[in-house]
Amino acid sequence: MASINLDRSSRLDIRCRKGDTFKLIFTFDEDQSSARPVANWKMQVRTSADQDTGNGQLEVEGSTYFSYDAETGKKLTLNIDDSLMNFSGQYVYDIQHSDTETETFFHGVFTVVEDVTN
Repeated sequence: MASINLDRSSRLDIRCRKGDTFKLIFTFDEDQSSARPVANWKMQVRTSADQDTGNGQLEVEGSTYFSYDAETGKKLTLNIDDSLMNFSGQYVYDIQHSDTETETFFHGVFTVVEDVTN
């Protein structure tokens, strides 16, 4: 029996701290960096993968949170303000880009560790 795997996403487990600014920089290969509009990136953090959309722990999208390195266009930065990182626990997440087609680039476990200082 033949099979095909259309899942090109990469598993990336993330561990961060509650109340800290979240900044993550992705560097893309030549074939991945082809002019994807920054406004069409989205990250969702949920309790489980089957949780209803819109009820997640965190959802960020667009140029408010995502930006490209203007010089090379190969680095995508995800920057989330500390005020949105006001939760802790273990979740699942994914990061997608959608324009004419939707593609998941990263997925995995998103762990937010309690912090002492507010």
